[in-house]
Amino acid sequence: MDFSKNEEKILKFWKDNGIFKKSLDKEAPRGDFVFYEGPPTANGRPGIHHVEARAFKDLIPRFKTMRGFRVLRKAGWDTHGLPVEIEVEKKLGFKGKKDIEEYGIEDFNKKCRDSVWEYKEDWEKMTERIGFWIDMENPYITYSTDYIETLWWIIKTAHEKKFLYKGYKVVPHCPRCGTAISSHEVAQGYKTITEDSVIVKFQITNSPATQELAKQDKSQIPTYILVWTTTPWTLPGNVALAVGEKLDYVKIKQGEEFFYIAKNLLNKIKGEYKIVEEIKGKKLVGLEYEPLFPEAVKKTDENFKNAFKVYSADFVSVEDGTGVVHTAVMYGVDDYELGEKVGLPKVHTVNLDGTFNERIFKWQGKFVKAVEKEIIKDLEERKLLYKTEKYSHDYPFCWRCDTPLLYYAKDSWYFRMSELRDDLIKNNKKINWIPEYIKDGRFGEWLRDVKDWAISRERYWGTPLPVWQCDKCNEEKVIGSVEEIRKELGGINKLFLIRHAEAENNMEGINNSLPETKKYPLTKEGEKQAEKVAGVLKEAKVDFIFSSPLLRARQTAEAISEKIGIEIKFDDRLREIDLGELNNHPHAELQEFYPTQESRAKNTGHGVESGVDVRKRTEDFLEEINEKYKNKNIVIVSHGDPLQILYGAAQGIDLFDSLKGWYPLKGSLKQVYSKPLDLHRPYIDEVVLDCKCGGKMKRVPEVADCWFDSGSMPFAQFHYPFENKKLIDEEKLFPADFISEAVDQTRGWFYTLLSVSTLLGRGPSFKNVICLGHVLDKNGQKMSKSRGNVVDPMEMIKKYGADTVRWYMYIINQPGDPKRFDEKDLKEARKIFVTLANVLVFYKMFTPLEVVSRSETQVLTGFALDNVLDKWILANLNLLIKEITEGLEKYDVTTSARKIGAFILDLSQWYLRRSRERFKGDDGGARKTLRKVLVDLSKLMAPFAPFIAEHIYQELGGREQSVHLERWPEVRKEFIDEKILEDMKKARQDVSVGLDLRLKAGINVRQPLVFFETPNKFGGDLLEVIKDELNVKEVKAGKEYKLATDLTPELVQEGQARELIRTIQDLRKRKGLVPKDEIDLSVETDEEGEKFIKKVESELKKAANIKSIKFSENNGEEIKINELLLKLKIDN
Repeated sequence: MDFSKNEEKILKFWKDNGIFKKSLDKEAPRGDFVFYEGPPTANGRPGIHHVEARAFKDLIPRFKTMRGFRVLRKAGWDTHGLPVEIEVEKKLGFKGKKDIEEYGIEDFNKKCRDSVWEYKEDWEKMTERIGFWIDMENPYITYSTDYIETLWWIIKTAHEKKFLYKGYKVVPHCPRCGTAISSHEVAQGYKTITEDSVIVKFQITNSPATQELAKQDKSQIPTYILVWTTTPWTLPGNVALAVGEKLDYVKIKQGEEFFYIAKNLLNKIKGEYKIVEEIKGKKLVGLEYEPLFPEAVKKTDENFKNAFKVYSADFVSVEDGTGVVHTAVMYGVDDYELGEKVGLPKVHTVNLDGTFNERIFKWQGKFVKAVEKEIIKDLEERKLLYKTEKYSHDYPFCWRCDTPLLYYAKDSWYFRMSELRDDLIKNNKKINWIPEYIKDGRFGEWLRDVKDWAISRERYWGTPLPVWQCDKCNEEKVIGSVEEIRKELGGINKLFLIRHAEAENNMEGINNSLPETKKYPLTKEGEKQAEKVAGVLKEAKVDFIFSSPLLRARQTAEAISEKIGIEIKFDDRLREIDLGELNNHPHAELQEFYPTQESRAKNTGHGVESGVDVRKRTEDFLEEINEKYKNKNIVIVSHGDPLQILYGAAQGIDLFDSLKGWYPLKGSLKQVYSKPLDLHRPYIDEVVLDCKCGGKMKRVPEVADCWFDSGSMPFAQFHYPFENKKLIDEEKLFPADFISEAVDQTRGWFYTLLSVSTLLGRGPSFKNVICLGHVLDKNGQKMSKSRGNVVDPMEMIKKYGADTVRWYMYIINQPGDPKRFDEKDLKEARKIFVTLANVLVFYKMFTPLEVVSRSETQVLTGFALDNVLDKWILANLNLLIKEITEGLEKYDVTTSARKIGAFILDLSQWYLRRSRERFKGDDGGARKTLRKVLVDLSKLMAPFAPFIAEHIYQELGGREQSVHLERWPEVRKEFIDEKILEDMKKARQDVSVGLDLRLKAGINVRQPLVFFETPNKFGGDLLEVIKDELNVKEVKAGKEYKLATDLTPELVQEGQARELIRTIQDLRKRKGLVPKDEIDLSVETDEEGEKFIKKVESELKKAANIKSIKFSENNGEEIKINELLLKLKIDN
């Protein structure tokens, strides 16, 4: 069976019959189960690790759907941020921000917007091909106006709660990208590197403090403090040294120099030395020293008087280095805090692009990390270098461009996550983590040390921070909605798009447009819908109501008008699509003629109005109201297709794209602005507000961290709180019941999801999460283009099938463990599906076609379960149903999948093999049992391997249109016979022992033996199973295992006959014959052989369906059975 080609047919079946949509629309007695999709960025091709994530994401929603839940699955696209910008920069050949600004922010952002869709088709194809059911037609898009408006609301809410602030502090900074990086981003970019660390000599000056310390030493020998650092580039920015007051230090003499160093770190001294004095760090405090680079800090700089002294600090330790810390206030978090405390000069020696500035003229314009060796050489030439040594440590690199980060003091905007630490930890306790150790381990540790979130980025393509600042009084204003600046955005109108409520033609499935030859009023339910939407609009400050003139729209508009007291203006441009010959015909006819978006856009037959024409008239309407009205709130009551097309026109979306997107439900409301609105830079930068002081307020230049975009998706995907308030406030679609992504998202999406919901006081935004280990190559290396070890997921799917790739991800190891991807493991994983396919083929081979029909019941009735194998497999099946149900309810995917695999092997290698002769006869019980097993197995496998599950279900003619519309199988406890399960387990163990005894005796299993003795006691049915499996005449109870190995002539003859039958069956198989095909057999042999065959002729004919046997010379296959030589040939 070509699994991949078969899957393509099933994909077509799903698409042609709308099976995914039907699974969402079917009855859901248990309500909603909420799933959130972590948004990928489509500016790069999907990899094999994305298949892993999609396999796990798909499984649980499929399972829950079959369990009676409705699982809405909304796709999303992450479209902002450094990942997008850097790819565009590469394509344009840019080296940094200067190039972008010369090119123009507007043009650059247009390139970014376009680039995020570059591989959209690849992502959609992979998603569909892997069988991941998700709504790709109505995704949330993080650059959309609605999405950004929600983000602004969240930022304003944080501001109102005093959680948003602007601070000047040391942050991880990417010099190439020119922006701050948040702590959770830094955590994703650490690398272990080996570079030069240095111990530097800081010479003590002849200050009063020095004289006091050295009053007993009358010599003029120079005295130094030894200081160790792993970042030599920060030495030009040194302004102080730090020691531990209570730590032990020593003064040593080495040659003609004195050195101060921590006593515990004397092993850093090279060569011989003499301890002159032992002191506490407190005595070093106040010492003054010569600056290494005197030109860096000027006497005119603020607080210069406090520079180049030794201070006490709690962060100093004697674990490594020299016990003395070099302090560059602008380039270290501890350094900066010490500087703030004691009043040190705050002077930058490094530019934002990572190059030295004019204060360090020797290396001005050079990247700091690139000149570290020159700095070391300079110190050595000036005899200020004590020694260098190689040092391996973890260093942060930019998670997107791979540039070494610099810790750099600058202004940034922050969320006060440190103040929410207790709430974050409390909310985390409510989350079920798989694997469990992530909760208090990797994720819990992160929360316990949580830092304030540096939310701002000094970049271009992102959600603009909605903060305006006055150029006169510095007053700040945070905007939380488009409404607050609508006037400054050009007087745009807000539209409330309302599809008419339910009418009688909807209930009858009739198309109805102008001319309205037959009137279809609202139904009772429609009247309720109209009243409901009217109530929602009561507080909307509506200025105008426009409506289609058709009765159902008119009645809906009248209900609104009556509630809010605004007169209705009827406009033919808002009418239903002109239906021509199909007016007042069944809706199914329209669907038959125009089934696709393209046909809807271009239809020209039957007098039906095309989508192009509807777009033109709705655009005319929009242009007119935009010209006549400014800053107005306008209700528009119309019909499904016209509103869908008008919505696209208002947003500036292409007609074909708009026909794939949002479609209004009857009586529903959708807000949109009357013309395309872009809140991105540079357009939003042009919005200037008036300050109460008389000054002008301009927007701050920063954009938001793109992780904030994705972390806000539970709210922003629904344009909350501007729409869909009940979905969130009544917790209908919040929080998520389930999410899943790779384990590194503990520093990414998982963290920001929890942060945003905690910031808003909403508790955790997800309840259950499966963290996935990374997919590595077979040698355990990370996959990358540079290494040439990237695996194309579509190639693997084409070769082995999507089910196989999914199955591999489930069974190879636990979800949280790294997966070393090796193609041979895929081959191994596929075997289970080959086995299952063979079981299905076997069933169909021995089952009349009329039995394989959709009408046959799937409940076991009409026959008695009197065969021990049937009882055993059904006990096993129901135990499996119980265990898989319990396992998936606990999100234990791997154990569940492995149990299914083990069951399939039992089904094939034990039940089917032991039942083969029953199928050849008239045993309806075996066929019905196997059918029941296969149907229920197809349901159990549906979440794991949706394609082969569908294939089996369709082949067996299940009750529903698709297995994915089925209910999850129920456990029938009456079938779980623990005694049969235990006895069969013992019987199989006995068989294993017996086969081992045969092997040791060197006797083939096809050779019958007299008896097998076992210490176990079994009923008659199981004795027969053991007897047949071991090919013995009798199974006896005894004290120990024993196998009779003596062979009589009769036993030898019987063994020869079995060997011959096996050979003939093999010949039949190679010729492609099925069991019912009769054959004529030619045999060439000697006298002894002919004599033997005649003795067993009737047995041979019955076992191998042989019509005739003739003895003649032939060119058939030569075989040897003991001493017999035979040539066999099937003549037909």
